[in-house]
Amino acid sequence: MALCLGVIIAVSCLYLWMAAGASVAGLIAALCSPSRGTGFAEFAGMWLAMTLAMMIPSALPMISTYLDIAEAAKEKSMAIVSPLVLTAGYGVVWIAFAMTAAIAQWSLVASGHSGVVEGRLAGLVLIGAGVYQFSGLKQACLSKCHMPMPYFLAHWTDRIRGIFRMGVAQGVNCFGCCWALMMLGFVAGLMNVAWMGAVGVLMVLEKTLPQPKALSYGLGAGLIGAGICMIVV
Repeated sequence: MALCLGVIIAVSCLYLWMAAGASVAGLIAALCSPSRGTGFAEFAGMWLAMTLAMMIPSALPMISTYLDIAEAAKEKSMAIVSPLVLTAGYGVVWIAFAMTAAIAQWSLVASGHSGVVEGRLAGLVLIGAGVYQFSGLKQACLSKCHMPMPYFLAHWTDRIRGIFRMGVAQGVNCFGCCWALMMLGFVAGLMNVAWMGAVGVLMVLEKTLPQPKALSYGLGAGLIGAGICMIVV
């Protein structure tokens, strides 16, 4: 299981590195500058790679909880379903997000825009993402992502279809928690590796810290402040 997830993350990161020019200079340039692709396939590949590289580590607490329950069930000679099925259901949600975001960005480029949100509009996007951190929906989804155990126990099944649906449900909760932060890819750029890494770490911490609200609210305040600065300056 860990090997499969590691391969997916490694391939995603390798694709991003190749898209940066497959060189140290290209990767360094990608650290601080947004990219502007030219075709839908390129946008789709980058959004998919970025999403998988960021969201699979974020799903590890959920997968770990599932494995703990599955191990206990196995000791009681109960049938269990591979955690890859759960992960596949989770991944479907984020693959759908990646394809939707790619279509949106490609449409912007096709209509003559740069495909990257800039200026005051970027500031408004940052403020919107910051405000969402304080919303009830964000906190409700974060609570379910932070403590998946009750959901798993209430919906436990030994059927593949049921476990897949559980993965989809957890993916939807994760989407409700993280979509605003992921949309900041339109501001920072798909190939801004520094931004991707920072946001990825923050999303993992939100789901693993004993008391994540302080981090969530602090991040929201920071995004609002950054957005106001972009608009004013």
